[in-house]
Order: sequence, then structure tokens, then C-alpha cells
Amino acid sequence: MAAANPLESGEFGTSPDAPVIIVGAGPVGASLALLLARRGIRVLLLERQRDFAREFRGEIVLPTGRDALQQMGLADLVNGLPRSEPSRFRLYIEHKLVLDTGFNAELIGGTPAAISQPALLEGLIAESKKHPHFEFRRGASVKQVLREGGRAAGVRVRDEDGDQQLRGRLVIGADGRSSVVRRDSGIRIHADAVPMDIVWCKFPPLPDAPGHAPGTAWVRAYVGGGHMLIAYVSHDDQVQVGWIIYKGTFGELRRRGLREWIEEMANHVSPDLAAQFRRYADQVSHPFLLDTASDRVLSWSAPGLLLLGDAAHTMSPVGGQGINVGLRDALVAANHLVPALRTGTDHEIEAACRAIEAERVGEITQVQRLQALPPKVILSTAWWAKSLRSLVPYLINRSFVQQEALKRFGIFFLGDQPVRLEV
Repeated sequence: MAAANPLESGEFGTSPDAPVIIVGAGPVGASLALLLARRGIRVLLLERQRDFAREFRGEIVLPTGRDALQQMGLADLVNGLPRSEPSRFRLYIEHKLVLDTGFNAELIGGTPAAISQPALLEGLIAESKKHPHFEFRRGASVKQVLREGGRAAGVRVRDEDGDQQLRGRLVIGADGRSSVVRRDSGIRIHADAVPMDIVWCKFPPLPDAPGHAPGTAWVRAYVGGGHMLIAYVSHDDQVQVGWIIYKGTFGELRRRGLREWIEEMANHVSPDLAAQFRRYADQVSHPFLLDTASDRVLSWSAPGLLLLGDAAHTMSPVGGQGINVGLRDALVAANHLVPALRTGTDHEIEAACRAIEAERVGEITQVQRLQALPPKVILSTAWWAKSLRSLVPYLINRSFVQQEALKRFGIFFLGDQPVRLEV
């Protein structure tokens, strides 16, 4: 039997005692829920999945993301997660090794890490449960944002007990690129054309990676022939592969069969990785196609409602930015929301939501603009793109080129400005 209707019964109301409802227990939603609950704000976190034991794409935590987690006081949690920290990066262009270097932690602000996102999320939930103002519901699928008097007033949820209507003082959509909260917000979206899709899969670890010490984590990038392939040692010691191809071309490869598209991947990588692909073609795990997108809402908020993370700005996979900019969103959101929710009126809460967007939108817009550049060069068959790619081997080891690249793309590792947790 469905629960009584709180909208009619007045069980929750929109008083300061009503909870903040956060939809989506990904890194953004779970982090913000923890920060609010620590500061005495009632939080109800809703997650449609029963558990986090599923394949995640955003497992690369860059220096910006690690810094955000450390500011949340979660350094010990992160250090205890299954993870790998790459020490070498190799770039191949048209089958030629053109760059073999270590990660300069001082230059890029820290060390990237491939972490287990399910373990991170379970750790965030466990930390949040230490606080009496936190409530978490698994298997609660939000179907609709409820409105009253022109404001978001709660959500309609379906779980194992049926449909329920839950009221909240503020509804926060942190439910990703397919956000129900965004869909129901009525807020317009600006979408960028993305010319690529990505095939994700995993292979067993390389038994012997030439040039890498045993047990060393590494990242490799292979560019050429209208393709780009990223491979790295994941947190489970498997080789995670992201194969970037023209949007819409995977269907033909899939029709030719699994072995055919793995063979196509093998044709674009170094011999040791190609041998691993072919050897384990029948044992590849978690293969799926990611239909890539890059968009942002024209406003992050509406009366009684706020969008964060991919729900506000779906990031292209280029540069592994999604989880990292999202964690910075959570810090800024906490800074503005905690004081507004403690003492503020609805008007002050809405002003806080607008301030969050004003502080974050510049970095997001800049990152998305930079994310759009590499695929245009890598995947293009135009003469100028081929000429530019042919020059890379001669330029990439020159210090002035590296400095210019860091100046232009350093935002991926460092952000455009420091973000500090102040509450």
C-alpha cells in the first residue's frame, strides 16, 4: 500500500524543519549530503539503485577532485579505497611512441588516481550515517518533481512500497546526464555537438609492460587513423580501455561481431597491448558504448530547485572532468547553502542557488570549450588535421610546447581558480 500523501497530510511541510531532498547518490549528491548533514541540515538522499555494484565511467580522480575530497576530511577514506596511481604516461601517434614521461605532481598539483567509485560512494554514505540529520533511501526512483505555489515542493518517488510523495524545502538534482529533476525543471538546455562515441571495456592486466617496472600503473594514449584509444591500469589491476570513434560508427562494428571490433582496436595500438586484446578477445569484460554528450542548462536553479554536476552540465569524457568538476560543485554549493538553509527565507535560498551558479559556471564553460578541441583534430580527416598530427612528434618534447599546453589545458588538473570549503 502506498504511503499517505504528505502533500495533503502536511507531514513534512515547507518549514525550516523540512529536509533538503537530494536526488542521486553519485559523487556530487553523496558529497553534498555529507557536508550538509555535518552542519546540522536535514538531508534526505535518494538513489534509484539498490547498490553501487555496477560499472562506472568516472573513476579517474584528478588533483582537483582529490583536493576537494581532502577538504571534506576524507583523505583517509580515499587512501583506503581500491585504487591505482599511474606513474608513467605514453603517447603514440600513428603507431610511433612520441612521448614517454612521468607525471609531474608538483606541476599539475598532485597525482591522478583511478579509484573504485562504488567503494567511494559506500564510504561517503557510511560517513554521512554518523550524523543524525542524514537519511538515505536506496531503490527510490524519483518519477516527478512536485510543485506548489509555483515552487518545487518535493518529489514523487516509487520504491518497493509503491508510490510516495515526499516534501522538501529544496530539491537538488544530482541525478546525472539523464536527470529527472532537470527534465521536470522546465529549464532550457544548450547542447554542444560532440562528434564521437566511446567504447568502454576491460582486459586482464598485461603480464609484462615493456618500459614499466612490475606493478607500475600507467596511462597510454594512441592517436591516428581517425581513432583515439586510452588505456590505463584501473583500481582492480585490469586494463581499462576507452576507444574513441566517430559518432554513429559503432553499430557497423558491432554487427560484425565482438572479435571484429576488438581486432579493429588492436590495429591501432602498440604490439604488446594488441597481443593482449587478441588473447583475451573472448574474455573482455563490461563492454558497452557510451553515447557522449556535452551540454549545460541555461540556469542551474528555479524556485525550490537546484541542479548540480552532470544534471547541470553534462561533461564530455575528454580529460576525465565529470567527477572532478562535480566535487568542486559540491564544495561551492555547501558554502552558499549551509548559511541560507540555517536561517534564510526561501528568497535567500534562491539567492544562494544563483550564487552557486555564478561561482561555478565560468570554469564549466571554459572546460567544455577546451574539451571540444581535441576530438576535432584527432578524428578529423581534413588535410589540416592530418598535417597538424604529423607535426606533433617533432614538437611535443620541446619545452615551450609543453608550457603552452599546460597553460591552455592546465585547468583540467588545477581548475581555473582555487575552490575552498568554508563552512
